Amino acid sequence: MNKFRFRLEVLLDLRKKKEEKIKLTLAEKNHEVLSAVKLVNELHDGLKAFQENEKTSRSEHLDPVMLRYSITYRYALKKKLTDAIRHVDDLKAEAFRIQKELIAATQKRKAVEIVKEKRLIEWKRKNHIVEQNFNDDISQQAFIRNKT
Repeated sequence: MNKFRFRLEVLLDLRKKKEEKIKLTLAEKNHEVLSAVKLVNELHDGLKAFQENEKTSRSEHLDPVMLRYSITYRYALKKKLTDAIRHVDDLKAEAFRIQKELIAATQKRKAVEIVKEKRLIEWKRKNHIVEQNFNDDISQQAFIRNKT
């Protein structure tokens, strides 16, 4: 009997490779998102610690120059924090876009796999019929030999 050959196997392999490439890209983007979120948390904690430190230092003594510097530094921290949050949002949007690409690539791969499964079932059915006919011929020949 001839072996089952799926002529679209190359296409299936290409689609699997493309899907794997998109998965790697998504993993890298998710890693970037986690790094950016970590930076946001560090900035937030730094701002909170700075504000607590300023509360205690202002209650002890009030220096106008240091007050001006602390306000400038606090605004700089807040700006960095808002920029980092905006960057996280942008990265999450890119990750979502990549995830949509991954879904589309998975659907395309699944479509080719379904075609492959249907052709395999069809090949098995035809192969079974051929084998059954072959077995019937052998059985008939054996019966005719035994009868004569």
